[in-house]
Amino acid sequence: MPFIAKYMVYLSDTDAAGIVHFANYLRFVERAEEDFYRSMGLPKIYEFMPRIEAFIRYESPIRRGDSISVELSLEEARTRAVRYGFNIFNDSTGIRAAYGHVAAACVEMSEGTMRAIKCPREVIEAWTKVGGPT
Repeated sequence: MPFIAKYMVYLSDTDAAGIVHFANYLRFVERAEEDFYRSMGLPKIYEFMPRIEAFIRYESPIRRGDSISVELSLEEARTRAVRYGFNIFNDSTGIRAAYGHVAAACVEMSEGTMRAIKCPREVIEAWTKVGGPT
């Protein structure tokens, strides 16, 4: 079962035409990812997982005042990274607005540099709870 986060779209999320700016779709996904880690009791893990890949396909516009749902689910758990899929639904229209995936690496910070490490067991277990592809 995917992790689902619900948000309201505000004026600051939109462009001059009143449609959500394309980059803000990924901001909604990132917000859902952070909410996911918090819900799993892992609020600090998120700080040590830089994004290494992102793909998004836009299907339908989202506008100011719309309610949206962001669904996250595990696509692949690798030794040093996880890739999760997402769907963004416009709850105001009932239409899927976008879908895609994001991959994040597990890293260790040391003296200002990052080094890839084996993903913590807690991260893999958390993603396993939200199941397979969306």
